[in-house]
Amino acid sequence: MRNHVSRVTSAIRGFSLGVLAMYLFDPDVGRRRRALVVDQFASTRNRLTHFADSAYRDAVNRSYGVAARLRPGTERRQPMTTHQVEERVRARIGRVVRNSHALRVQARDDGTVVLSGPVLASEVNRLMSAVWSVGGVAGIEDRLQVHEQAGNVSALQGTLAHEGHRGAGMNEKWPPSLRLAAGVVGGALALAGLSRNRPLGMVQTLLGGALVTRALANRKLGEVTRQSGRHGVHIDKEMFIAAPPERVFDFWQHQENFPQFMRNVEEVRPTGEDCWHWKVAGPFGPVEWDARITERELNRRLAWHTVQGAPVESEGHVDFEPAGEGTRLRVSMDYAPAAGAIGHAAARLLGRDAKTEMDEDLMRVKSFLETGVPARDSAARRTAEHPQRFH
Repeated sequence: MRNHVSRVTSAIRGFSLGVLAMYLFDPDVGRRRRALVVDQFASTRNRLTHFADSAYRDAVNRSYGVAARLRPGTERRQPMTTHQVEERVRARIGRVVRNSHALRVQARDDGTVVLSGPVLASEVNRLMSAVWSVGGVAGIEDRLQVHEQAGNVSALQGTLAHEGHRGAGMNEKWPPSLRLAAGVVGGALALAGLSRNRPLGMVQTLLGGALVTRALANRKLGEVTRQSGRHGVHIDKEMFIAAPPERVFDFWQHQENFPQFMRNVEEVRPTGEDCWHWKVAGPFGPVEWDARITERELNRRLAWHTVQGAPVESEGHVDFEPAGEGTRLRVSMDYAPAAGAIGHAAARLLGRDAKTEMDEDLMRVKSFLETGVPARDSAARRTAEHPQRFH
């Protein structure tokens, strides 16, 4: 039995290595794929270095804070200044309000904190509770501009108006020092479990892997595996296009032309009024879903949402703002990959994540709208196969 399991394991390992070799050494695009993998490894190394530095500084700062709390009567002997109160309030509300940069905080000598600026109605209660929990706050003067939805408020763009979209999720974020400690402990548990051939070793490996996954993704495991939580990745992109808003908006309405400019979009076809069927090449095969236009403001905004049950849940909007003789294009999107955060990480390693694709595709669109000449790359091959319908 043990020999049979060993042969199966060897076969799986050999098959996996063969698939990897075919992917990386493809005669047409192998060089580009290898370059992407090298770039991703270099980027990952830089991010890990930055994360380790942040974790170290976070641990040092927290140790100072714990030491200060252990000294009795510290705050009574050293009252906080208004500047200290303001900084503590800003730090606290940054954990419970998504667009905390839009809020203004002013502390007075009597301990009253003045809050002003735009905020979503769904975040007001969490905001007030967070401010009251800050030491040194004796009262709150409410001058907030409360909005039910983000609408056209520029400071709130990128915020979804769904109840509880952030809030609780933000409270589940771990600080860098805790993430580093969890990752180290989880990795040690997983390695120790792999060295054992008993059921206890398997359980230990699973626990260690779960801890590492939680630390890397910095979100609840249910959201990582896409069992809870709706959106996993948020993307914002802004670009200037030297073409009038009418032309840019008109182009965006003709979604059937997207495959001519988007490298991994194989097909987009209308299925009804404001409904479209998408077929996109993914890292492990084509993925298909249906999406619906939910908001259309002529020459100003287009918003979309995937239909219920789509393998890739996504929603977002595109704003078209006049800027001189051109258009300021703003794209905001939230999406949940088919395999959650794990799927997004795999796609990012292969250069097929949504952010990388959006950057490349928008540059093709910009080039075409400004010059009238389609890009000379893989997406342009479809232009020759399918005559252009956009004018």
